[in-house]
Amino acid sequence: MEILAPPSPTRFGFNSATILDLAVIKDFILPFSIISLPELYSDHNPVKLTFQQKFTTLHNRVATHTDWTKFQNYLKNQIDYRPLKINSNTDIEVAAEKFTKNLQNAHRFATKTVKKSTATYIHANIKDLIKTRNKTKKAWKTLKNPLIKTELNRIEKLIKKLDKNSRQKDQTEELEALNTEDGTLWRKAKIMRKKAQKIPALLGENGFAYSDSIKAEIIALSLEKQFSLNDLSHRETENEVKKSTENFSSPTLTDNQIDNLKCIQPSEVIKFIKKLNIKKACGFDCITNKMLRNLPRTMIFEITEIINNIFKFSYFPKAWKTAVVVPILKPGKDSTQPENYQPILLLSTLSKLTENFILDKLNVHLVKNKILCQEQFGFRKSLTRTHKLLRVVEYTVKNFSVTQHGGNYFTPKVVQ
Repeated sequence: MEILAPPSPTRFGFNSATILDLAVIKDFILPFSIISLPELYSDHNPVKLTFQQKFTTLHNRVATHTDWTKFQNYLKNQIDYRPLKINSNTDIEVAAEKFTKNLQNAHRFATKTVKKSTATYIHANIKDLIKTRNKTKKAWKTLKNPLIKTELNRIEKLIKKLDKNSRQKDQTEELEALNTEDGTLWRKAKIMRKKAQKIPALLGENGFAYSDSIKAEIIALSLEKQFSLNDLSHRETENEVKKSTENFSSPTLTDNQIDNLKCIQPSEVIKFIKKLNIKKACGFDCITNKMLRNLPRTMIFEITEIINNIFKFSYFPKAWKTAVVVPILKPGKDSTQPENYQPILLLSTLSKLTENFILDKLNVHLVKNKILCQEQFGFRKSLTRTHKLLRVVEYTVKNFSVTQHGGNYFTPKVVQ
């Protein structure tokens, strides 16, 4: 159920303006536009509701094809690679922006729109009947013989029957050909289950919002409230955190420190890129994982230089911290309440690539300096909750063997 209403008021009073004209639809897939027309000399405007008969569905988007060889050649020939000269945070921003634009231009150059064929397959028997029907129709228009009209009706009914049987047969064969081994069954089931629904009118502080821009603003305000910091001020704790942060944030590394720091190698970047899932969604910059998979060596060297300079200056590009927020309705919740939507962030793939090496170096630092306590098993390499349970059992058995029965014992619950 969805409420349609124009974004501007439809009735104007002496001191107020309200929207009185609404429409209610259900399971309606045609795109529409609704506006209030200030054309009549009265306090009530007419409303124009327009439905688009021709539209593109989510499963029938414009098809494109990318020539990845052409993509690589563009980056090799058009982009003159030279070692980067980065001396400040601003230089990192410029280098990241230039790298992103080069990939976007190369992809735009190598991608073309594929025109889908609108022709449908028609069985040979049906084609012959269609030719016979057309001849009979011409004869009926010329002679106006009732017997010819009867024959024309019979042929049209036969064509409809054969066409229905043919379509049903094709669908049956398609379903019978689905297989769990090659993944065709799961892909078909995913398409049938996927129901992309438009966000309905949202209830904000100033009433219902119907336009997309106002809906986005309401959801943004709701998320800002949900993720705002709690007011738990404690001066001693704040001073301790501030002092630790100042000690942790060291100045720019010197040349000797850079030499001691293990830099990221192009081979490591290539190794990580090969593991990327090409079906993952891209971020705000539209750089996909498949584009990274097809980077030439020169571009690998350039992104490696950018990552190493990010470590050198302890600065992360702002563009790579920008994400696309997709609101997803929580299961079983009221779709008109903005707080019932949870955000899904689509970060840049270049950001994820860099974060991977930051995480690796952070883990190496934590393990090497033994900063993490031995009792932590979550989010650590080669350790799981099973190891934690084994340690609990080991300590329990050990204490029983030395007759130490004091203390409390809690049985951990394993959630599958």
